[in-house]
Amino acid sequence: MFTSGEYQMLSCGKILFAGFLIVFFQSAAQTDFNHYQSLRSKGPVPKDFSNPTLTKIKQDDRTDLKSLSPRKREFFVEQINYSIDEILHSGNVTFGDTLSTYLQNLGDRLIAGESDLEGKLRFYVYNSTEANAFSTRQGIVFVTTGLIAQLTSEAQLAFVLSHEIIHYQEHHVLDLFEYASKEKFYSYNEKARFLSNYSRENELEADRLAVKMVHDAGYRSGEINKTFDVLLYSYLPFEEIKLDKTYFNTDEMYVPDMYFDFKRNEISAKFKYNDYLMSHPNLAKRKEQVSTQIATFKDWEKEILYNDSLQFFYIRDIARFEYVLNKVYAEEPIEALYAIYILEKKHPESAFLRNAKSQAWLDIMKSSIKKETFSYATSSYSINRKKTKFYEGQISVLNHFISTLPKAGKLAMGLRIIYDTYHADTSNLVAKKCYETAVHLLVKSDDFEMSKFSSKNFNETLAYQKELKQDTSSRSKLHSAEWDKYAVIENQSKGVTEDFGIDSAKFYMYGISDILRDSNFVKKFGQFSVGKSKLDKDKDEFNLMTDAEQENLEYFKYDEEVHLNMDSMLLFQPAIFETTRSTEIDVYKTFRTKELVFREIYENAADLNIHVESLSLKDLETLSAEDWNNYSMLQRSLTRAITDHENDYFVLDVPGLNDIKAKFKTEKLLFFEYEHKYAPELYAGNIALFTVLLPVGLVYFPIAILSGHYSDWQFYVLDLKTGEVVLDRSYYVNEPASKHSIGSRLNGMFNQLKQAKNDY
Repeated sequence: MFTSGEYQMLSCGKILFAGFLIVFFQSAAQTDFNHYQSLRSKGPVPKDFSNPTLTKIKQDDRTDLKSLSPRKREFFVEQINYSIDEILHSGNVTFGDTLSTYLQNLGDRLIAGESDLEGKLRFYVYNSTEANAFSTRQGIVFVTTGLIAQLTSEAQLAFVLSHEIIHYQEHHVLDLFEYASKEKFYSYNEKARFLSNYSRENELEADRLAVKMVHDAGYRSGEINKTFDVLLYSYLPFEEIKLDKTYFNTDEMYVPDMYFDFKRNEISAKFKYNDYLMSHPNLAKRKEQVSTQIATFKDWEKEILYNDSLQFFYIRDIARFEYVLNKVYAEEPIEALYAIYILEKKHPESAFLRNAKSQAWLDIMKSSIKKETFSYATSSYSINRKKTKFYEGQISVLNHFISTLPKAGKLAMGLRIIYDTYHADTSNLVAKKCYETAVHLLVKSDDFEMSKFSSKNFNETLAYQKELKQDTSSRSKLHSAEWDKYAVIENQSKGVTEDFGIDSAKFYMYGISDILRDSNFVKKFGQFSVGKSKLDKDKDEFNLMTDAEQENLEYFKYDEEVHLNMDSMLLFQPAIFETTRSTEIDVYKTFRTKELVFREIYENAADLNIHVESLSLKDLETLSAEDWNNYSMLQRSLTRAITDHENDYFVLDVPGLNDIKAKFKTEKLLFFEYEHKYAPELYAGNIALFTVLLPVGLVYFPIAILSGHYSDWQFYVLDLKTGEVVLDRSYYVNEPASKHSIGSRLNGMFNQLKQAKNDY
């Protein structure tokens, strides 16, 4: 117990110490975030990651599953362990990193008084923009970076963790049997959503008991109900800050205020929605119950309470930087740019944010032009049409500005920002690649003509026009009195009005004048233009061919594409699945087929004298933290690269790919997906019919049984030097998952990959 004087001294000491910590964390964060790198695993690899799935299934303690029949019990154990490992091995989960360590320490503090939980719970961060948290039967609690990015205090995070701890403690996870019995091909985020889907009774119980856990840990009650505000508005950006009208202005680019005279779309989320047909109670009911539960504890303000950990805000900034990276990789440039705008207020010198901004603007530039999907067989283009998203709040103003820009405006704005980022640090490999990619996009676009843009910037043009207007005797060709119809049209296209003023709506025409005078830019633009001219010539020649000639050329190019002169490769973890007729995953069969595939890979590669390095999960126990980091980086890169490799202009992690290329001493990475399904067409009606017609049945049944195998192969080759997918080849065949069929398919592919072009 403290006297009032001692309490005041203690309070002063706390304030001084808090001030010191604020300075310390701000200093540490500033240095870190200026050179930010994505989350990386550190230290020893936890058994959650290194233990094989089949071992986990075999060692699973089934005593809590006595309510299930033996068959359902085994099925549940197989599917739930497989699902959790899919998430752990997705590349989205890290261990030993700053966030996971922080979560573990916070979780341990919350369960300090719970002897039955001691040493049983592990906490990991799951890298996703979705605001979510979920616990597993195995004692793992996942919290997404998207949720941490949205929170405003450590007390709120403590309530979230407590809620998930209660789900585990009260065995609510058993209700997931319904999910496990329906396990099919879901994305990692979909798996996470399913694994956090409890009944309304479970949710209310977890909320109620979590209040006591937060109380016992010493947090203030006022923050708990704010957690529901976070959940309600989590679809919005993590802050609601008005867009500065001068944000895009530089010495060269001036954006008029008129572009931001747009009333933001109202925020529509409501607490009291109809939850009659939903598994979860609505947030209003949860909030009301929590308020009642808080009132049962009368000593919230009497304890010596924890101040929110100052480290929390540092942790939250890390989560917000990851949010930006995830939005960039997910092709959501508006969300990425608004998040960058918010973070730049605190971290204005961050090279990471500048690179992310370049990536986002590349995506905007790409979406404004025709995709280069020319096909020799069809002689046609396709247009990139992304579904329009409706935005609410301040981000809707940013979206309105960008969406109202014409194509030429998007291209000019993107070039301006990407050019400035690169020239701020020409040694930045990502910035350099973004700049080169941007120039490539400009060459490709019909809406970018250098001659249409002004040779002076906005301010220079204003000064020049003022000077000309003052000289009434001027005979300049720019004087409106001497404009004929064609001069009027040309000058209007450049943003000059008939009364010799500036059309503010075409401000972008004056924003890249210095770039157009840059000899290096002009040279690079010319180099890419030569390549485009050759492509255009090839298309013209193709259109003059006969149908037979076009078909032969198309076949030649298709056959030549797979010849990459590969005598070495990095094998990335293949995605292999054995599924049933109803597309459920057969866990044991899947792992048997994986073993077979790996044996055939190495045997056939050795026969063809192809050197294979591997970054796979075949031998989990041998992987280090560095291996997991490389695996995670490549998983993210491959997912993004193969989305639409033919027409994608996304710049991957160039330095990271270079490091992997140097480590494994090869420039090509092979990744493939293989799904095998056995579903013979044996239906009750057919069986009855052909049993009666036995002679016909003797022919029908063997054919149906043998032809019931369906194998789907998808091969990708990623060039580690350029970050581009150079091969995308698929095969769909009726063949079993046997040593002969798998070996033959891999041998044929490896043989083609080893050949050089025109060397066959």
